[in-house]
Amino acid sequence: MSLTRLVPDIDLEGITPDEAFSILGNEIRLDIIRALWQAGAARQYDDVRGDTRSMSFSELRGEVGVDDNGKFNYHISELMPQFVRQTDDGYRLSGAGKRIARTVIAVSGAEDVDLSADLGMDCPLCESPMTAAYRDQWLRIECTVCDGLFGDEIPEGMVYFANYPAAGLVDRSTQEAAEAGLFRCLLDQAYLMQGVCRECGGHVDATLSVCEDHDSAGGHQCGACGTRSPVWADQRCRTCGFGKRLLIELCCLGLTPVIGFLDDREINAFAPTFEEIVNLLEVHSETSVSGDPLAVTVTISGERESVSVEFDEEMNIRSIDRPTAKAVD
Repeated sequence: MSLTRLVPDIDLEGITPDEAFSILGNEIRLDIIRALWQAGAARQYDDVRGDTRSMSFSELRGEVGVDDNGKFNYHISELMPQFVRQTDDGYRLSGAGKRIARTVIAVSGAEDVDLSADLGMDCPLCESPMTAAYRDQWLRIECTVCDGLFGDEIPEGMVYFANYPAAGLVDRSTQEAAEAGLFRCLLDQAYLMQGVCRECGGHVDATLSVCEDHDSAGGHQCGACGTRSPVWADQRCRTCGFGKRLLIELCCLGLTPVIGFLDDREINAFAPTFEEIVNLLEVHSETSVSGDPLAVTVTISGERESVSVEFDEEMNIRSIDRPTAKAVD
């Protein structure tokens, strides 16, 4: 069975990234987006609904605070049609305009947040205390003793390390934020495993890198590659650059046969605990590498059966094998 990841066949046209940055690099235009977002937010800005709030030219100009009609018309024209739509009833945000508004909301919030006091979790690798920090829109959970889960280019000791919008910390404890963050990461992975970028919908290129002299005996990081896993997956969107570099075993959690396999064992593949993740990686996963051309097989085992996924060097799926349950003597 040969399975390839979903590849959208599209021809990109329209404004360039430089042009988009130029359009948005103006305070009046950002104020227009803000005003339209606030007008539509009460109705959730759903284009399917007929009562979506639009604003007339004069109402919108008054809200933004520009007296000159010509000046205001110039700026709103620059936003159309990519970020603002004009209808018979007035102006409203386009899909791209809504995304800009949501991004601004997501990054709003406190940058210096003390999370360590709320953690209350031990390292799933060595049961030592862990600390938490939030810097530069990144949530970091770090073991105070061991090398952590990853290695490679990720800071030493990291058990969890991912981008996290500041707004997502509102009304969440550190543990709740970590659980939500892990869910977001694994949901991202489900997108990436289909070759689709979660950020822009573009095509994702993927490659595998293999440590040929891997030795991580005793749960320590390999001296040759500095990681706990012999195979890493590099996935990156060719349009917007969004991507991840993760253990190949974690990538498998975004595949439906693996999701179903784990669900049968009462493990939610999209919302596992840190302990379940580590147990899967350390106890129930086995990765093998073979030949020319490169083939990587990840096997995740249960008590009586297992599921195996074979990848080529570009992370296309060569086969998925889920044996029937073996008889118990």
